[in-house]
Formats: sequence, structure tokens, C-alpha cells
Amino acid sequence: MIEIQQLHKSFDKEIVLYGINLTIRKGSIYTLLGRNGAGKTTLIDLVLDLIQPDSGKIYINQRPHHTLSRAEKSSIGVVGENLALIEEFSGYDFLKFVGRIYKLPSDIITRRLHDLFNYFFEDTDHLKKSISTYSTGMKKKVAFCAAVMHTPEILILDEPFSGLDPLAATQMIEFLKLYASKERTLFISSHDLNYVEKIATHIGVLENGNLLFNDTLESFTKNGQSAIDRALLNLLKPGVKDIKTIDWI
Repeated sequence: MIEIQQLHKSFDKEIVLYGINLTIRKGSIYTLLGRNGAGKTTLIDLVLDLIQPDSGKIYINQRPHHTLSRAEKSSIGVVGENLALIEEFSGYDFLKFVGRIYKLPSDIITRRLHDLFNYFFEDTDHLKKSISTYSTGMKKKVAFCAAVMHTPEILILDEPFSGLDPLAATQMIEFLKLYASKERTLFISSHDLNYVEKIATHIGVLENGNLLFNDTLESFTKNGQSAIDRALLNLLKPGVKDIKTIDWI
């Protein structure tokens, strides 16, 4: 579970997050929406203790997030804005390395690598090549596999579908549906509303440093009466632009 209380963050006197209160409970798939620059990545970085808040508190499983032990931190899996790959490694060697970091038994590492490779990659021979040669989508998939290798209780994903083709994105959605359980907490930031609608149980919307919406997907879409993109537009109320004013097209 992730608990955020009265969280404030600014950069160079520009307020990015203002008094955020949020609880992400076990068993939920909480998806954070908002415009570019709304503060979604900043909020994730704060939860991960990568940057410090101006004020406010963050708890992971009822413990202050900055006091977590190494063992407690190992219960968290992350795919961040920076994929944190060692690009000199092959995909195979990198994921094997990750498994060893988490002190997984060799037979467990072998089994999980086999399962993940066969599910996410059509040509597993590519995984023997240097990560630096991979496409954006392949790098994203390797980073995701690294995040779930140790079956973390809390999984935090920043734009997990970005750079993926529709097949790979669908595979990830199906994986996350299976991965989710009443003992696990999934926290996702994404712009891909079509994919969000297929997986989210709860929705948060950031705008101008404030959490404009924080409730279930059903409440956000009014029990399915409104598509998620329309619900978001109705909430953010962007100014209407007239394409006809561009007369040179």
C-alpha cells in the first residue's frame, strides 16, 4: 500500500504538486492521468525517494518511504522514465544479473527468464545481442521483465506502454491482469487511455499541481456511460481550438 499525505513539491519556486493526498491500496491498479508536465513523473520519483518533497509524508506499507530497509525496497519493482538498463549487457545477461541481485535461486531465474522470453519476445536470439542494439520497444520490454523478475509486492510503472507496438502493449496488459492480486499494489502513469481503460481499477487525474479526480474507474466513466478519453476531456476542459484558422494547410 502507498499512502501520500499533504505532499508539496516545487522546482525553482514553480509549484509542481500542491497538497497531494492519495492512498493506493493493495489489490488495486491505480492509474495516474494528466497532461504533459502535470507532475506525474515527479510524483513517482517522490514515492521512490529519488527526489525530496518540500513537505508532506509518504508511506510504503505503513512505513515512511525514506526509512525502508534494503529488504523492504526489494519488494518494489519499477519501470521508470529512465529504463536503467546496462546497455553493454545482452538482454539475457542483464536479466540474469537482475535475478542474482535479488538473490533468486538459479533454477528460479532460469524458469522465469524462459517464461518471460517466450511470452514477450518472438525471436529470443535477439536477447543474446547487446541491449544498445535494441529498438525502443525491446528495451521497454527488457526493463519490464527486470521489474517483475522478483515478483514484487508493489509495481510502479511510468508510461509502460510508450514505445510498444499494439501486440506488445496487449501482451503487457494481459500479463498485468494476471499479475494483479489482492496482495499486490500496481501504480501506473500513462497517456495511453485505450490501454488504461482495459486495466485500471482506480483513476487519478493531476492538473496544475492538484489531484482533480481520485476514485474508481467506474466512477470516472460513470459506470461505462462515458469513454475514458471523453471523461478526461470533460474534467480538464481544454480550450476549443478551431483548425480552420490554419488556412495554409
